[in-house]
Parts: sequence; C-alpha cells; structure tokens
Amino acid sequence: MERAYKALQRQYRGAKLHYGKGLTETGETRKVGDVFVRLMVLERSELKSAFRDRSFGTAAEANRRIEHVFNELTRDASAGARRSVELSELFHPESGTSGGDASFRVLLLASAGCGKTTLMTKFCPLMWANRELWCSEFDLVICGELRNEEIRGANGLSDLLGGWSSLGVESVDDRQCIVDFVANNPHRVCLILDGLDETRFESCSDFVKAVLKGEKLNGIRLLLTSRPCDDVFNLCEAYPFSQRVELVGFLPEDVEVYVKRVLDEQKAAELLSVIGEDQNLASVMSTPYFASRVCELFKWSERIPRCVSDIFELMVLQIVSCRTLKSYKKWKEVPADLQKQVLDLGEFAFRMLVSRQLCFSESQIREHSLSEEVIALGMLVTCEPGTEAGRERQYRFSHLVMQESLSAL
Repeated sequence: MERAYKALQRQYRGAKLHYGKGLTETGETRKVGDVFVRLMVLERSELKSAFRDRSFGTAAEANRRIEHVFNELTRDASAGARRSVELSELFHPESGTSGGDASFRVLLLASAGCGKTTLMTKFCPLMWANRELWCSEFDLVICGELRNEEIRGANGLSDLLGGWSSLGVESVDDRQCIVDFVANNPHRVCLILDGLDETRFESCSDFVKAVLKGEKLNGIRLLLTSRPCDDVFNLCEAYPFSQRVELVGFLPEDVEVYVKRVLDEQKAAELLSVIGEDQNLASVMSTPYFASRVCELFKWSERIPRCVSDIFELMVLQIVSCRTLKSYKKWKEVPADLQKQVLDLGEFAFRMLVSRQLCFSESQIREHSLSEEVIALGMLVTCEPGTEAGRERQYRFSHLVMQESLSAL
C-alpha cells in the first residue's frame, strides 16, 4: 500500500493548480477554504419525470429543460433539507441520506464555472497527499476525467486504473501496485470521476456504466461530478446516490472579499459600486470563474463586462490580442481574416458542443479546415498525445466555458 500511496502522492504534489490568477493570486498553493468552497448537502427527494417525455426543438427550450433538471435535482425535499457540509464530512453516513451502502456513491453537482473539476481533481487529491483530508478514511484517492477515452472505454479494473494517462504514474510496477490494492481493498479507496456532463452515458463501456451505477467494484467509495444534465437525472432516478451535494458559488460577501483581493482600491470600489446597481452583473459574479474573468478583463480593458456575452467577447479579444501582440478592445478592430479564423473555430466549437464531443482528433480539425494560426492562439490544448501505433493526437478546448464562449460568437 505504501508504494501505491507514494506514487500517487508524488503525482498530486507535482500537479500544477490553475484556478485563475485571482483565486490563487501569485500561483502558490492555497487551502480549499481560501477559494470560497461552499458545499451543501441535498436530501434525497422524489424527482419528477414527466418532463422527460416532452420534445424540445429550440436552444432556448433545451436550456429551460436543463434548468428544470437542475431545480428538480437541487430542490428541498423538506424544510431545512439543504445545509452546509465540510469536505471532510463527505462519505460519512451521518451527513448523507443513506448509510451502510455497500458502494457509497456521492454525486457532486455544480453549475459551469463553480470549480468542481479544480476542487475534485486537484485540490482534494493534493490535500489527501498532504494528509490534510480523508487520510483516515482512504488509503488511496484516485481521480480521472470521463472525457478521457481510455477511462470512458475501460473494460475492467486494470484498464480503468492501470492505463490512465491522467493518472500520471509513469512506473508500470507502481501502476500495477495501485491496481492490485484497489482490487483487494476497495473499501479503502476513493475513486473520483469528473464530468459526466462532458460525455454521453451511452458512450461509456458496460464496465464503466456498472461502476457509475454502483454495480461494480463493490465497497469502493465513488465521487461523481457533473453539471446538471439528463444523464445525471436518469442516473439519480434509476440508481439513487448515497449522498448528493452541491458546490455553490460566491455569496455577496465572498464577491466583495474577492474583488478587494485582486483589484486595486480604486478599481475595486468602482466595480463593487456597479455590482450594487446591476442585478445582472451581481448574478454573473456569483460564479467564481466569471468573477475572476470580470476582474481580469476589467484590469485589461478598463471596461466592466456587464453580462456573460460581454465576458465571452472580451475573453476572446484578450486571447487574440496577447497571441498577436496587438491590442483589440472591440471586435470590429480585429482584422477581417483573423475574425473569420476565430469564427471558424467558433463554428467548430459549436458543432463539437452539440454532439457533446469534448475531445477531438487532428483529422477532425483538418476536416473543418482550421488554420494553423487559429490553433496557435492557444484556445486548444492537447489532452492525449499521439502514439507510434498510429493513434492520433487528441485535443480539447482549454476549458468547457471557453468552448461555450467561442460557440456564442
């Protein structure tokens, strides 16, 4: 066990934390409490299913459907059902709704930009490696992303754990040691699978589907993260989770503390004044990712973005400006040929988003005639390297919100 622990410890301690310059300021490691993490326990409740039989044709109707799913998943079953909970309380029956499950499964829901991926695949593993979290509950904490094809298509425990490129453990012997420990001591293992909303449940292998349902790896503690989506709704309805928690965003007092932390006194006072007068902006600032972008973009452009579409536009302008060593503060200032390249990337982002394909190959990029110049802008990152065996290099957008922002252009 010690060898397996040390292999994961080295990997987690060596991982870089990217959570926006404001949230980590100079980039040093911070405790979870310093980034305003707030978890709420959600009591298990009856979920309405009638809306699932309705058909929706427009994007607006589809958005309303997703919002309805979120409301159904997070609504109170009784007065006082929602309450705050510490990370250390997860996986404890007294803080959930059902103790004694053979496979204790926790669902963590969060809206886009609340930091669920950063929290569960970076902060929590790092805190466990430093023996600050779950050290008495688990001998191993293993995390991976469901967008990863290797994980999603795994046909057994060895595939699921031993072949993970995201696991980052280079030694074959160390990986096998981890696999052997999980097989023999599942009750001492926490398995974090991030991003059910970023893939399709039906695209998972039968083995992974069974793991998500709690039918495989009996005794393991599974933590599944997702935005609210149909797959999560269906999974909750058919295979109820032992515990459901919601990662909520900034409260008004958090926004004030955060803005004062990252902006100088004059800019902080100006932004807080506008937030106090603009309910739309106040709502935007309740999402940590957008709050960090508003502050950063305000410093860069001297203009306060008032809504999500403003943030999207300024984000793209900032990236284009930095990569081309120009200063474009308005979309009409961008040269026509560069506008077309970015809009082509936006169309590609939209097509991939509609098909819920968050990773894509080099050949798919070539099929859409994306130029080398637009790829060099840095909005696409490598998620899986190519291999000598002929497997193509896989790409994804730097963040799902980035993909959505380009799609909205």
